Amino acid sequence: MTTPETSTNAGAGQRELERLNQLYAMLSQINRAILRSDDPQGLYGAVCRIAIECGGFALAWVSLLDPASTRAVPVAAAGLAPLHQLKRVNRSADDPTPTLLALRDKRPVVVNDTRDDPRMAAWRELTEQWNVRSGGAFPIYLEGEIIGAFNVAATEPNTLNDREVNLLVEVADDLSFALEAIRRDEKRVAAESKMRYLAYYDTQTGLPSRELFEERLAEACQRPEQKVAVLVADLRHYHSIMQSLGAGAGQDLVRAAAARLETAQPTLPVARVAEAMFAVMLCEPDGLDVVEELAWSIHKALAEPVRTNGREVLLDPFVGIAVHPQDSTPAELLKHAMQAATDTAHDVSGHCRFFIPEMDDGSRRRLDLDTALRRALEREEFTLHYQPQVGLASGRVVGAEALLRWQRPGHGQIAPNHFIALLEDSGLIGPVGEWVLHEACRAARRWLDAGLPPLRIAVNVSARQFRDHDIRGLVRRALDATGLEPQRLELELTESAVLRDADKVIRTMHELNDDGLSHALDDFGTGYSSLSYLQRLPVARIKIDRSFVSHITSNPGDAAIARAVVGMAHSLGLSVIAEGVETEGQLGFLNGIGCEEIQGYYFSRPLPENEFVALLREGRCIPAAQAEKPERVLLLVDDEPNVISALKRLLRGKGYRIEATTSTREGFDLMATQRPGVVICDQRMPEMTGTEFLRRVKELHPETLRIVLSGYTELNSVIDAVNQGAVYKFLTKPWEDKALCDSIQEAFRIYELARENRELTRLLHAQRPAGLDA
Repeated sequence: MTTPETSTNAGAGQRELERLNQLYAMLSQINRAILRSDDPQGLYGAVCRIAIECGGFALAWVSLLDPASTRAVPVAAAGLAPLHQLKRVNRSADDPTPTLLALRDKRPVVVNDTRDDPRMAAWRELTEQWNVRSGGAFPIYLEGEIIGAFNVAATEPNTLNDREVNLLVEVADDLSFALEAIRRDEKRVAAESKMRYLAYYDTQTGLPSRELFEERLAEACQRPEQKVAVLVADLRHYHSIMQSLGAGAGQDLVRAAAARLETAQPTLPVARVAEAMFAVMLCEPDGLDVVEELAWSIHKALAEPVRTNGREVLLDPFVGIAVHPQDSTPAELLKHAMQAATDTAHDVSGHCRFFIPEMDDGSRRRLDLDTALRRALEREEFTLHYQPQVGLASGRVVGAEALLRWQRPGHGQIAPNHFIALLEDSGLIGPVGEWVLHEACRAARRWLDAGLPPLRIAVNVSARQFRDHDIRGLVRRALDATGLEPQRLELELTESAVLRDADKVIRTMHELNDDGLSHALDDFGTGYSSLSYLQRLPVARIKIDRSFVSHITSNPGDAAIARAVVGMAHSLGLSVIAEGVETEGQLGFLNGIGCEEIQGYYFSRPLPENEFVALLREGRCIPAAQAEKPERVLLLVDDEPNVISALKRLLRGKGYRIEATTSTREGFDLMATQRPGVVICDQRMPEMTGTEFLRRVKELHPETLRIVLSGYTELNSVIDAVNQGAVYKFLTKPWEDKALCDSIQEAFRIYELARENRELTRLLHAQRPAGLDA
């Protein structure tokens, strides 16, 4: 029997659903307008008009921030108030408007009753003259900076609930995306200017680079009798800290070192001449004791602890010194100072060392390694291992990365990080790289001839190969010699490799694309490139660096970076492969955000060719259970097994696939592997509160709807979580069966509507560049 109360609730639910559909229609129309627009002002006007006509708002306007007056100036409007009157209201306002509050706080500001909210004092005329009762301001960004806000208003109070706010935030985000596209040509010009800067300055510290320092050093040493001292500080712990704490820590270290050197020696030229080395030049020193005092001051400045990633680390600086003219010619002065800083065959006590002629013989160990490397190629000591690359759509191996290994007699297998850099420095990367390319192509051809599935073979190429060698001719010779089709070969480059000679590298990449090859951008996110350069690169896929994958299921920062990389790549028509995938949770999360491929120890370590072929023959793949799951997945998190059992009995036969756990830690893994549309969590969990768990779920999986259950009488934390958007709905224990079932059903409807809209938006973004260029 239907009661008046249930009828009223049903009517309210129907109105809410109709309103939500109306806003989705508005969002769709705005996205269509974005595709057609190439003028910011015209776009602002179209968005305002659509918000009125399709969104049902009474007033909509766009305001841009005026840096001179710090006011938000209306530039386009539609609805009740004409633009000139909105500008007058803006000029006469003495208190901060909701628009300015949104710009200042960098978040949406929503006013649901203008008569009671003190933030509406500045908009009192809107309330009185046009009967505005509710509204909101949503920040617009350009190149990472807030430039204005999209504003809406209604004549009824309490019109903006959480779901409407989220959709309006998406409107503002799409508007920001469109502005970025319109500014694409300006960004390209800026990127070219940046490349000119990169030739002479280090991007991480802003200091002169080695090239500029050597030019200035040559100028200082023009007179043969001119005495010039070069001091090079080597940060001896830099690389070990980088390996332990990651690339972000490396940036903190070099920036701190640069700032300290400039503060300690404000009148002397300072430069970053290598990844962990800084140089200082002193002209006409009064004596070697003055040079040694300067070395001590440099050491002292760099020896203090540096704070990074929440901990203090020591750089362990050591200063090498070379003096012109007695130690060397100007061309070799910097090299000799660097040798003095890094030579370990001589006394390493104290804080500095002067160059001595014996050092110019080079590091004996380095020379020995260099000689052994040259013989290694002749003696066939190099081998290739192959790490499978797995397509997540099929679960099958779709490619392999060829990885160089060196089996040195008497020393065993040498780790690549111990000899790859020396191959680069010595120039051996040319012949060794050519061998790698030929051997990888030969292996791929053998697999095809053996009747194995056709695969993509990925080969790493260095900046030096692109710069100093005819890479296109090398590739053609390898393909001709082995008979491998060009479509089977992919070249992997790092961001830093591209930027060392960007124009030449990009031109060569285009030529290789014309020959049928594809490219992948390796270690994405750890280099120095700008996103505007990414648009110029003819790459087929981006590789997410392993440093962002390690904690992707529990660290919201890493998860946000991965999600952003995938979204950006897809908007540019690129696919994404993640490396370093070691757990099922990492795999599930990457699958859930749309990453197309993975490689890592979860599936397989790099294998010798015979073991790789055996893996292909056995047809190893990711189990079908880990493929995309379109069904309605519900996650239950409660530390009481009897509660979980009761919920499962209640929801049996409702069409849900139920996952459950008594641990929030396991809950994070289930979120990544099972990707539920709705999660229900008890408030009183032992490891963390339910609301804290759901806050982190919101950051890691923002599309999932979150419900908290609690019988706890202290509800402040739950109410705060609801108000902040971390929780979609709060239900009390003991629950009312029908209310709980209805809430879950409604949550899945909203989740599925939002999922469909995200897919439409993704398709829209994928088509946007072509539409804007037309």
